[in-house]
Amino acid sequence: MSEVLAEDFRGEPYWWEMSPRAGRPAAPPPLPARADVAIVGAGYAGLAAALVLARAGRGVLVLDAGPPGGGASSRSVGMTGGRLRQGAAALTKALGPGPALALMREAAGAYRWFLDFVRAEAIDCDLRQSGRLVGAWTRRDLEAQRRLAAMLTERIGIDCHVVDRAGLRPEIASDLYHGALVLPQDGGLHPARLHDGLLQRALAAGATVAAFTPVTALAEESGEVRVLTPAGAVTAREVVLATNAYTGPAFPWHHRRVIPVGSYMAATEPLSPTRVARLLPAGRLVNDTRRLAYAIRISPDGTRLLVGGRASARDHARPPQVARSLHRVLAGVFPELAAARMSHAWGGMVAFTFDRLPNIGTRGRVHHVLGCNGSGVVMSTYLGTMLGRRIAGAADAVTGFARDGLPGAPLYGGRPWFMSPVSLWYGLRDRADRMIDAARPSPPRGASTP
Repeated sequence: MSEVLAEDFRGEPYWWEMSPRAGRPAAPPPLPARADVAIVGAGYAGLAAALVLARAGRGVLVLDAGPPGGGASSRSVGMTGGRLRQGAAALTKALGPGPALALMREAAGAYRWFLDFVRAEAIDCDLRQSGRLVGAWTRRDLEAQRRLAAMLTERIGIDCHVVDRAGLRPEIASDLYHGALVLPQDGGLHPARLHDGLLQRALAAGATVAAFTPVTALAEESGEVRVLTPAGAVTAREVVLATNAYTGPAFPWHHRRVIPVGSYMAATEPLSPTRVARLLPAGRLVNDTRRLAYAIRISPDGTRLLVGGRASARDHARPPQVARSLHRVLAGVFPELAAARMSHAWGGMVAFTFDRLPNIGTRGRVHHVLGCNGSGVVMSTYLGTMLGRRIAGAADAVTGFARDGLPGAPLYGGRPWFMSPVSLWYGLRDRADRMIDAARPSPPRGASTP
């Protein structure tokens, strides 16, 4: 399988080639003795909160264990949309019909806010509302998508529709799916360039960003918080924890309530624009209804296909393994790409919560924005902004995602020991669903699927 790897294969994010990473702080500045707000984590959420607070006149210090944006913010697929990962039925069962509907509507509104925010801040990050295609893995999935489309359109205000297998050809050159949910307003962007824009605006607003400065402990005392680092301690009035999947044992209460999950991506070598346009004629981003979720998109410059998903049952897969695994996924959707080579492959961590919902909350003087559950581009930026506004005292910073009781689980101490068996089980169920679906009688010719 070595032929899958390009001769100049690189085990790092494709995004880094197109992002001015040299403009980021390369070494930590001297730490101040005090700050109004210390923010731990210089990704989307931390920088969004820093931007709000710095513009409100607060003294803001942002600390990161590595380079700003070195985690998920410069590694993600870069898809944008207004839906939560938690399904409507499960959300209604957990919260009740009214609160569930309100949260789904807020998520849709958060996406509209995000589009306005990027444009208002003039962040050049290749944001395009190219639309999203969610392929139906089975005929039963297609039936469920018809019901979902009606609910999203009528009750949430999300523009969408369903196409059957015959209607897929103008959308995607693949016979893998039975149909698809089409979300025309969804889109994609360059995740590292979005981060670059947030970083530059936070710095311009007066925030200090200290790279390569890990926080080793937090200690609340006398109405303040001592933030301990190898470079010294900083006393802050308040602290924001925006570490998401990289929330470590230094923050024990939060560490036990966040599930870090490995997520991977790979990029093809350059393809001809004609070929890319033939494979995805409408330029849509692609997901499907499998439990082991995958994503395919065109690179912002239109020259490559990028594929993301779970590359291994175990986390921390090596880049060549990632490339080979995700190449199989890509070739499964587009068989003509079986001979295509992969130029980049990389991994990162995303954070899930036990209720599958993003969460902002407060314990003492430590605030958090955690668990975007795979919707981090929009939700991290939105919730980081909302948390910053709440700390600044904005009267209208009201959100249903502010729940101080971040749920945990018995026997969970921060290491997701259960993810490997869960991933294996999901893969088996996906294959079984496909086999069962194939055994189902096909509807009579000309008959419509309910």
